Amino acid sequence: MPGCLPPRRGRAGNGQHRTGERIRFKTLTLADPAAIMADMSTTSYGTCNLCGKRMSKAGMTRHLEACAPRHDPPAMGRPARILRLRIEAAWSSWYWMDVELRHDLTLQELDGFLRLTWLECCGHLSSFYIGHDEYTVPFALGDFMDMGQRSMDVRIGKVLGKGDRFRHIYDFGSSTEVKLRVTGERQGKLGDDYLRLLSRNEPPEWECDTCGATATWICTVCMYEQDNPFYCEAHARNHDCDDPEMLLPVVNSPRMGVCAYTGALPEEYWSNA
Repeated sequence: MPGCLPPRRGRAGNGQHRTGERIRFKTLTLADPAAIMADMSTTSYGTCNLCGKRMSKAGMTRHLEACAPRHDPPAMGRPARILRLRIEAAWSSWYWMDVELRHDLTLQELDGFLRLTWLECCGHLSSFYIGHDEYTVPFALGDFMDMGQRSMDVRIGKVLGKGDRFRHIYDFGSSTEVKLRVTGERQGKLGDDYLRLLSRNEPPEWECDTCGATATWICTVCMYEQDNPFYCEAHARNHDCDDPEMLLPVVNSPRMGVCAYTGALPEEYWSNA
């Protein structure tokens, strides 16, 4: 298994991404702002988990404003304050999702959801950044808490409101950065759920560098040495590379190809932890 590697800082595709359309990989760096802006302008699509409607990333935000309240489960008790978040990769427009959560969910529980869905590989530390404050996992604070550092064990409704923007970083060696925005706030009922996933981007498809077929692996050596580090099942383990075994699976996550990340964890991982 490869060691921790610095993250890729972005990817770009050719034109709009549609289901089944393969994307040619293009290496991007922070020194290539034009390429990053081209990536950010590409349209990404996703599906609403509540009604099944497919729409663009921008259109999904408007859609959920009306769709989410219509799909509240029948529940006893009074309505509670619910916040809706848009979560997306900081350096690529391809990866995004929308969630709703109750105001009394903690930042630590949101951190767990992000790890479960997009990030967890080796139990690295993580932090949220809200305003001038850093919120980190309680056990990591110990006797080394810096000025401005706080515990994640705080209710989200106490520190966030509609329109607020904040960040999350997982792993301070091979970091994956996520940006979050509170896109809506309402009174409603989520039943027994404190958080529900409303929508998520369609997985991008990448072209094999050898044959152009849909890629299933990314080479963590080639990603630093050539434009396209993606390979299909047939060409992954015998491609032209100094170490062709340094492979990680293609997954729908901004952490793809970083450290030892192999995809989302099953929910049982967290319920039994």
